[in-house]
Order: sequence, then structure tokens, then C-alpha cells
Amino acid sequence: MISCPLCNRAVEHLHKRSHLVPEWMYTDCYNENHKVIEVSRSEERVTKKQKGVYSSFICDSCEKDTQKYDHYASLILTNRSSGSDEFKSIERTYPKKNNVDDNFEFCLWENIDFKKFQNFIFSVILRTHLAGRIKGSIQLNQEHLNRILSIYRDNTIIDDSSYPILLMEYHKNDKMRDHVILPFVKKLKGHHIVEFTGGGYAFNVYISSHSKPQHIKTFRLKKEGSLLVLNIFFQQTALGKKSIEVISTLEKSKG
Repeated sequence: MISCPLCNRAVEHLHKRSHLVPEWMYTDCYNENHKVIEVSRSEERVTKKQKGVYSSFICDSCEKDTQKYDHYASLILTNRSSGSDEFKSIERTYPKKNNVDDNFEFCLWENIDFKKFQNFIFSVILRTHLAGRIKGSIQLNQEHLNRILSIYRDNTIIDDSSYPILLMEYHKNDKMRDHVILPFVKKLKGHHIVEFTGGGYAFNVYISSHSKPQHIKTFRLKKEGSLLVLNIFFQQTALGKKSIEVISTLEKSKG
């Protein structure tokens, strides 16, 4: 028997092919050879994958649980199942102008199932960490890992402030919608953030212990199920400039 690191239960074996990032996030990325471009920001490389990234690191039960959260996210983040109850339940007020900078627009989403959506985002981060794929000089330390795990495992914990979540949607004609970037930890203005992208969205989770900036408190996913989604071009993000440089350099080197 071995211990599953996600649920902490003793199991006979781990699932043979668990996914790090759900496959639906790759769907719009397929090229003419039915492969996807994957950007590893930490390793500064671009690779082509057939159907995402898989490994063996959690049990069968946890794999099924994470698939449920992945499925819920796919229903509310895409319009592929626009007739589903989950998609129709989300009230979207769009656009909302930012009075500070008219280059940015926001969409107010309401009636999100907070716990399912939070667990979807946490599960992507946890799976990537447990698979040993979060790289770089800044790591998700044990203290924050344990706290995120405790929130993820316990459905009675409704906590929207310890690890606030921000969501950005790329504009429809942004070429960077066609890239999946695995979770990595970065430092921005004194705060540690886990960021990943896929399916036309960028997901930010603040993992600093100290007080979060005021705008994070305003725009985060809130426990009552509301969220202000920033509509943005990839190059406007902190991630954008460096990743575009990496992609451009590597693609040129391959001819």
C-alpha cells in the first residue's frame, strides 16, 4: 500500500495516466498535425504534445474527483456546452469599463459554484506540483502546499481570501489563446503568485502570507460566487512579454 499525496488515503496503486492540465484546455490549440504547442515558462522551451501532459502521481479516486472539477470548469469557461445548466446558470454582465484605464474591460460573472471552481484551479496547481513539474527558483513551499491541500480536501472550508484567485480572458483574436502554460511560481511586486494559462484564460493564485493588494480583494473569486473577469491581450500581462520572447526565439531557432 502507498499513500496518495492528494487525498492522503492508503491505496494499492496510483492512477497510471493522470493529467496535469485538463485536455479541454488544449482543444483550441491543435495545429494541422493534431498536436498542440505547449510553453514551459520555467524551462523556457516550446514543445508539441498530442493530448496534453500526463503522469502517475495520484490515486484513481482523486483522478475521478479532479475530472469532475475539470468538467465543471469546461462548462462555464467555454460555450461548447452552452445548453448545459451550468453554463446557463452563470450571469454575465459585459462589458464593464474600468474608469482608471479604458484599455481594459471587465465582465462580471455571478452564480459560480465557488467550491467546484476553486477546486478546479487548486487541482491543476496541486497536480502539477505533485508531478514535479512546477520548476524555477521560486517554489510552492510546504507550508502553502499543506494549507492549499487542507482547503481542497475539506468541502466545509469556504475560504476566498487565503489564496485569492484572479481570472483573465484573452481577447478572441489574441494569438496567444493557442498556448498552454503549465503552472509556475513567480514574484510580482513582493507577492508570490502561481500562474497558468489554457483554453484562452490566465489563472492567478496569490500565495503570499502577507496582506494582499486592494485590487485583489476586489477582483478575486468570491465565496458568494461572483468574479470580475479581466478581458485582456496576452502582451498586457506580466507573463506576456517574457513568454512571447521565449516562444519567438525558440520558433526561429527551429526554422
